[in-house]
Amino acid sequence: MRPSNTVEAKRLAKTDTVIERAIGKSRSNRVELRFQLLEAAASRFGGFDLAEYHSRFGVRTRKSAARLVADARAIAQSIDESGIHPALALSALAREALDESDRRSSGAYHTDFRLALHLARSVEDRLVPDMRVVDPACGAGILLAAVSLTACGSDRILANEWLRNCVFAADLSPLALRGTLLSLAVLTDDLDALSQMRAKWRVQDSLLAPTKEWKALAPEGFDLVVANPPWEKVKLSRHEYIKASGESRTYGSSYKMDTLRGYEDAKMEKAATAARLVEKFPALAHGEPDLYVAFAELLLQLTRPDGSGALLVPAGLIRSLNTKYLRQELISSTKELAFTVMENRARHFAIDTRFKFLLVDYVKSSKTDKGSKAIGISHATSDDERVNVAKQVKLNVDELQKLRPDLTLPEVRTTAEWKLFKKMQANGVSPEYENSPWQTDFCREVDMTHGRPHFRSTPEPKCLPLIEGRMVQPHRLGCKSYVSGEGRSAVWRNLAPGTSAIRPQFWMPLRTLSAEALKRSKMPRVGFCDITGQTNERSMMAAMIPDGVVCGNKVPTVTFPNDPTQERALLWLSIVNSLPFDWLLRRVVTTTVNYFVLLSVWLPDIEPDSLPGRRLVEISRKLAELDKRGRVSFDVCWQITELRAEADVLVATAYGCTEADLRLMLRDFPLLDRGQPSLPGEERSTVTSDLLLSTWARRKRRQSENAERVSAAMQLGAIAYLSSEFAGTISEVREAAYG
Repeated sequence: MRPSNTVEAKRLAKTDTVIERAIGKSRSNRVELRFQLLEAAASRFGGFDLAEYHSRFGVRTRKSAARLVADARAIAQSIDESGIHPALALSALAREALDESDRRSSGAYHTDFRLALHLARSVEDRLVPDMRVVDPACGAGILLAAVSLTACGSDRILANEWLRNCVFAADLSPLALRGTLLSLAVLTDDLDALSQMRAKWRVQDSLLAPTKEWKALAPEGFDLVVANPPWEKVKLSRHEYIKASGESRTYGSSYKMDTLRGYEDAKMEKAATAARLVEKFPALAHGEPDLYVAFAELLLQLTRPDGSGALLVPAGLIRSLNTKYLRQELISSTKELAFTVMENRARHFAIDTRFKFLLVDYVKSSKTDKGSKAIGISHATSDDERVNVAKQVKLNVDELQKLRPDLTLPEVRTTAEWKLFKKMQANGVSPEYENSPWQTDFCREVDMTHGRPHFRSTPEPKCLPLIEGRMVQPHRLGCKSYVSGEGRSAVWRNLAPGTSAIRPQFWMPLRTLSAEALKRSKMPRVGFCDITGQTNERSMMAAMIPDGVVCGNKVPTVTFPNDPTQERALLWLSIVNSLPFDWLLRRVVTTTVNYFVLLSVWLPDIEPDSLPGRRLVEISRKLAELDKRGRVSFDVCWQITELRAEADVLVATAYGCTEADLRLMLRDFPLLDRGQPSLPGEERSTVTSDLLLSTWARRKRRQSENAERVSAAMQLGAIAYLSSEFAGTISEVREAAYG
């Protein structure tokens, strides 16, 4: 293991230190000595003879078996103290060490013990004697160890037969299979059972292995297939290539051409691999080939009719346009299908804690079945010991297909959320129908990577300011001004509402622009920041883009060819910046608001010349004016907030929402009003929720206690709808006004 911030790594850090101490100062083949010590620890737990084990499996020992077993005493004791079952702990300790570059190039994100046990428990009712279980990308075998533990418990007799007959494995790495063997050896002292099990394992690229080799192992298919396959696109970027060479850099920073020596050859090699995989796995033909998509197809192929599978994959499976074919295949090929959505906040993987992934659980159809009628979706959280799953929501496939023709799954947590999603989509209109006035032209005007050689750091004649994503907030363009630095290390200054101004990091020469970008730079249009997240304070952030500027690729711009009036653009702006639209978007977005995602969220049926449409157009126009006043004041801030609350109510009404629906939506925005003063006796401010609900009540001509709460919050200097990132920009004004 390498030092890591995962929960599992911290639990096993002491054990890792004990192992390193036992290895000592040996400089030759430390990896081999580590494996022998882990095998010795396994023998202490399993009770088998270590010398015989090494003899059977061709291990040339570096120390006597007795010495290794003695050295492993402290290792075994430390594993016991970790609270992780020895089979799972030894699997984790036997993993090949990967740095960030290795992990990204291989797509290997190791499964921690909590996920392994959760996956095993999800299939527990299907575990029976004499079944055939396979992991075709087993790594160090933690999933097979967890399934075996769940199937056998502490029953050694059952474990002997299970290992002898039921466990199949494959991996590219012989060392990975060695780790799998020693982790499963914890469960038995029967070396014959281990030998017979190991004889059924394969060192191979499972994706490219001939079908006949799988048929030889399981002629009718496997009863259970489990996997946490590699998560990586079969594509090489300049950024990844440079980092793989050992250079430290942040994404978006500049690079020297000599660091790309060999890049084109490596890129062609990747492309050749991708072509071979696409030929074998049709789902890969739709978009950039991703290894987990190929493995998901392989798992379906390996599963016998009425057999089942469980796999861990990125959440893109239920979201991405590129995985539509795979979603269709999963639904049509299974009679039971469920997805559990998880976040990495509990540090299962050594990656961003916001990363979302899935447990996919299915039962394959028999010849007489016609595919899944409903799809289960649930959400899970984790503590330091286990994964905890909330109640499952069932999505009817026919209903889903009407609302989401691409079969992307909305992340709804309750039946109430599913009903609200269905209602809002049903009351919306698709921008994709023929001659729709909402038909949309998207454009990424400047590629920030390929265009970098042309950037100017100071304004020059015949150059346009370059708009970046961080400069965009809802109804605000120029909310941040550039100070210094580059890439992700760049320093920007937050500007208060009412003082937005375009002060960019770069300017772009007109001569370098594409014809479409040049055309757009001469007209007003709308643009939005495409970097987002479901759990961000807000997910959709769009603003009016004036002529005389050009936008980077993180700010796609939007025009409406069937209705090029500015009123259409301003209406769209009010709708997409609303909380109701944001709530819908959060059901289907991951980290990027792309063309495909945005078109799949249907807009309420409002036209610019309707009464609510005219008011929403006026609101967008007024918000842009207020943000360019050149000064900050509480009056301006509250004019902005009241207009935004009114827009939210108009959009919610058009979607057919009720007050109860609004309250349900607001639960999905827990980060609102951070940085605002809370009411006495309360832990956090709720000024935005209170303003929205009081505005709703006022339009319905009802009294609301929320109005009193808004007044009290105003007296404390709170401002609704203000991003916490910008809360500090009005602190001086608040202090002057309220002391």
